Amino acid sequence: MNREIAPGIHWIYEAGSDRTEQFELAERKPDWYESGREAYVPQCAYLVEGDNETLLFDTLSPASTDQILDAIDELVGTRGLDYLVVSHPDVPHAGNTYAILEEHSETTLVAPAYGNDHELYKLDESLQVAEGDSIDLGNRVAEFHEATFLDAPVSVWMTEQKTETLFPVDWMGFPHLDEESLLFVDELDGTFDASRLVEFHGRVLFWYQYVDVEKTNAEIDNLIEKFDPEIIAPAHGLVIRENASEYMELMKDVTQTIDNQGRIGTLG
Repeated sequence: MNREIAPGIHWIYEAGSDRTEQFELAERKPDWYESGREAYVPQCAYLVEGDNETLLFDTLSPASTDQILDAIDELVGTRGLDYLVVSHPDVPHAGNTYAILEEHSETTLVAPAYGNDHELYKLDESLQVAEGDSIDLGNRVAEFHEATFLDAPVSVWMTEQKTETLFPVDWMGFPHLDEESLLFVDELDGTFDASRLVEFHGRVLFWYQYVDVEKTNAEIDNLIEKFDPEIIAPAHGLVIRENASEYMELMKDVTQTIDNQGRIGTLG
């Protein structure tokens, strides 16, 4: 499934991991979860179309090979895919890299310049990008940034300048209910609260339980000042297209809550 989140930027969505049993068995169910409903942590890739060239950010997992290949064909057609950016060498993000490159031999592989394991992940011959590097697609520019919050040393974030979209990869991920698939956060029923973000970061980005709250939240303030995005497009959550910086502010509550409750204790 895919959806245009802004002119020329397409969200390619896969339901990802089923977390229903986890929530059903929890002693204390989160307010947003409804018993009997399926819940997922999604996997997301994003295709950016410029006037001259096209770029795909992340690849979904090998369970979705046909889906990602079909989505690319549908979105770029005979134009072809010019760049494939792998945010980091983790299965949900890089699992279809070589399947895509086999289908699109013209594509340039782009990888983070950070870390020193590129040869291990067969990224040593890629175009490697770091803070301040960019790719001009023609009327759209993809700019790359050092990943502030990450789960692998070989990682990079991206922004698209024209739409002021931030792609923070694993940071700001969260689960959703079955009927919320491919919805924007502003289309959800009810109020979105930090408990969804707590659930993802407390369990998936497990190092959150060890961080210094004051320093971490000061870094979030720095990110808000640096990016102040119009849109946030996470790899494991729904797209945020309204009041994006306010959701970044919610991440400070996440830091404090995980520090208070601990990783495993977030659901009781």
